[in-house]
Amino acid sequence: MRHSLNGLDPSTAGSAPQMVALLRELRAASGLSIREVSRRARDHGDWLPTSTLAAVLNRDSLPRTEVVSALVRACGGDEATVDAWLAQCSRIAAADVADTGRVPRQLPPAPHAFTGRERELRLIDEHTRDDAPRAVVIAGYAGIGKTALALHWAHRALDDFPDGQLYVDLRGFSGADPLGPAPVLQRFLTALGTDAEEIPHDGDERAAMYRSLLSHRRVLVVLDNARSPEQLRDLLPGTGGSAALITARTDLLGITATHGVPHLRLAPLTRDESMDLLSAMIGRDRIATDPESARGLAAACGDLPLALRLAACQTLAHPEQPLGDLRDRIAGAPLANLDLPGDEAAGLRSCLDLTRDRLDGSERKTLNAIGLHPATEFEPAGIAALTGVNPSEAAAALHRLAGLHLAAPTTEGRWNVHDLVRAYAREQAADLAETERDAALQRLYDWHLAVAASTLTVVFGYEPEVTPETAIPVPEFTTPEDALHWLDARHSALIEMIRHAEAGGHHWHASRLVTALGRYRFARGLHAESHEGLEIALAAVRALGDRAHEATVLRHMGNALIGLGRLDEAQHRLDEALAIADDLADRLGSLLALGGLNWCHRERWRLADARACVTEAAKGFREIGDANREAKALDEIAHLDMLIGDHDSARSRFAQSVQIFADHGWTQDLGAALLGLAKIASRDGDPDTAAGHLEQALDAYRRSGDTRGQVLTESLLSEVRARQGDQTQAVALAEAALEALADVPRVELRLQVLNNTGNAYRLTGEPAKAERLHREAIDLAEATPEPYAEAHGRHGLGNALAAQGDNDTARAEWRKALHLHETLGTWERHQLAALAD
Repeated sequence: MRHSLNGLDPSTAGSAPQMVALLRELRAASGLSIREVSRRARDHGDWLPTSTLAAVLNRDSLPRTEVVSALVRACGGDEATVDAWLAQCSRIAAADVADTGRVPRQLPPAPHAFTGRERELRLIDEHTRDDAPRAVVIAGYAGIGKTALALHWAHRALDDFPDGQLYVDLRGFSGADPLGPAPVLQRFLTALGTDAEEIPHDGDERAAMYRSLLSHRRVLVVLDNARSPEQLRDLLPGTGGSAALITARTDLLGITATHGVPHLRLAPLTRDESMDLLSAMIGRDRIATDPESARGLAAACGDLPLALRLAACQTLAHPEQPLGDLRDRIAGAPLANLDLPGDEAAGLRSCLDLTRDRLDGSERKTLNAIGLHPATEFEPAGIAALTGVNPSEAAAALHRLAGLHLAAPTTEGRWNVHDLVRAYAREQAADLAETERDAALQRLYDWHLAVAASTLTVVFGYEPEVTPETAIPVPEFTTPEDALHWLDARHSALIEMIRHAEAGGHHWHASRLVTALGRYRFARGLHAESHEGLEIALAAVRALGDRAHEATVLRHMGNALIGLGRLDEAQHRLDEALAIADDLADRLGSLLALGGLNWCHRERWRLADARACVTEAAKGFREIGDANREAKALDEIAHLDMLIGDHDSARSRFAQSVQIFADHGWTQDLGAALLGLAKIASRDGDPDTAAGHLEQALDAYRRSGDTRGQVLTESLLSEVRARQGDQTQAVALAEAALEALADVPRVELRLQVLNNTGNAYRLTGEPAKAERLHREAIDLAEATPEPYAEAHGRHGLGNALAAQGDNDTARAEWRKALHLHETLGTWERHQLAALAD
């Protein structure tokens, strides 16, 4: 019985090209576009993308059975008709095999629940459809999904390779010896229909026969788990339409150099792709019961496909186990919980063991060092300190590990590893002798402490408490900006190192690292981080019984608490520091504690007490010959004199400070002294001189990397430009300062910027905007409280209201401001007295 459709009889096709031509006629006779055929196929429950259909109908090779059945069904054929078309395709395929030899179908099954990798699939399409080499290396570390991607693409592309698919595990990373090309060629030639006695013994002749057989066929060759280019060169197709997919844990740049084969390096899945994989494995309903724990599980697995599959298997084996429990177990001990009982070889640890087994001695030592290193990011110098080699050797070893995808460069010479690789490295490092681990960590801590100590002199002009000797060269910072940049980039790593040192009983290094960072953290406004670290340091020095350094820690702690506005606690800590220093006859320690108490009194607006403390400190610094600290103490006296209105004294001291700070390159202190001179010039009614000082201050703060100082200076300069009549620049500076406030957590700075820009907007003819800014400052100052800033806010609000004609309300605000300044004892009370009457 004939089963014609639209007048077309499949039995009339006697070859693959004739069958394809008949299928083209069938589609044309149906009156359907390719897109409409695809849509109808989907309606029938078939999968027939438009790209697949277009490709099939434009080549002469026989389509797959599912493509033929979907097309016939979409064009109106019933099941009997579909069977007739498929039967004729089978007869043609059998005849082709008889004519041309065997068609190998060696691919392992397609991976279950494959998700994501759309970009990578497109790239493989491009690499295998271009002209030679029509091959690609899929590279990445163990468990990243290289083989799964290769097999998924291979099964998806079966129609592109009608003459067969060859597959071999080259055992590059396995318990057995890697396969060389000779036995693989024997297998492949046999699969392609060559009798054993016809296969040449000579390797070159065998490879030539293989390439000849592929030259007139379209065969996909999957070379899985390669180790070296030598395994691959004779296995790559030559001319013709065949292609090769190669998977490897190591970069195979030799094959790129000789054959131009590109690398496709895999990264972990995105979090959404990880969730799709878990959903496909354990069911969307299970995920929906606790999506937060499911996302946490994906994070604990590092979005690594193998880890996600292993976790999913555990969930399927124990459906009563909450996802949150599995998440917590894997997060706490990932390698111990990412295996399959009874099939340990499939676990993540076993996969990583196979990679480690291929490392040489220096590479294993470097991997152990990564496991010892407490920070998430590290640099060759740190690895050099841990391993006892020089930085260039450490860098070379890291690059070799990068070739195996066990490490990866990040930015500015630093490195990172995947979280699960780090967990594995830490397991390996734990097997080292305790004395070896402690000695390596001490070298690491010494180097970081030596670098941090060197920044104190470059940036702040202070001699460090201690600079340990280290065999690893310390960076030579030529400018404060360079030193601050180094600290900024490594601050998180240093926090991890401090915690690690204290947890491991390295109390001396933990406490010294904290105090070495104290001045930097103060300059950056990192008071909360500073106080947290100082709590660790205080426990460390007390464990050591080191009272001298305890006083130092307490002094730093007092300063951090002042920055946090916790003044009672700050004074208590500073009093403790002063008492210990006095008891130990540590004159410098006592003077530094007095300096901290000065600041504490100043924040409480006890200006006389503050001046008494800093005056005594300045005298003491002079007596012990510490000119640098004396200069900074005298500068602090200048700031206090400016507050109380002794402008002549303040101006003279600021001028001296500017000279000293400029000579020493202390750019942050220089900026503060120039701000003082600018404020005095503004009070004297000299905006031109004030503008000159502020421009210099802005340059100094930029060179020091002090963004807070830059924002404050811009806000002051906006007011001064307005007084000079440059309204355009005044508004631009005010807008820039206000926009920068979004990244400024410090209340004190916000208050100053709000009031300064409020003054600028009033002077440029926008009193309503000025009013809003001053009211915001007043609300914030009352909540903090900050009486000096509140007084400035009320003064500015009165000016803004007066500019809008509301003189009575303005006078009321001026009176409130006057009362505050009289209470604080600050200079502005004289300025406000006439306004408030």
